[in-house]
Amino acid sequence: MLAEEFGFVGVVIVLGLFAVLVGRALAISRDAARAGLQFQSYVAASIGIWIGLQAFVNIGVNMGLLPTKGLTLPLLSYGGSSMLVTLAWLGVLLRVHHETQMTGRSAVAREERRP
Repeated sequence: MLAEEFGFVGVVIVLGLFAVLVGRALAISRDAARAGLQFQSYVAASIGIWIGLQAFVNIGVNMGLLPTKGLTLPLLSYGGSSMLVTLAWLGVLLRVHHETQMTGRSAVAREERRP
């Protein structure tokens, strides 16, 4: 449907955005591993792989290369529960990124602490 509406350029843009999303999730995973947050690293990597595989299977089914599986295209296909789950996992990914950035930083500046 997307290819019919937007043509080749639209499909390339959507595929590129999925590649950026998966790549960013894996980069967050690498940063979390470097910060010593192993569990968060595994969670970020699994979210990136999950979204990438789901998109790959959906695109393969729509092209006729894979048998029908019933998976939605993350963030694009119609379906409330699929969208909610995908957005929830993206929220977890953002939280992992936030925790990775805050590793080693104090929540309160040293001058503001009271004895």
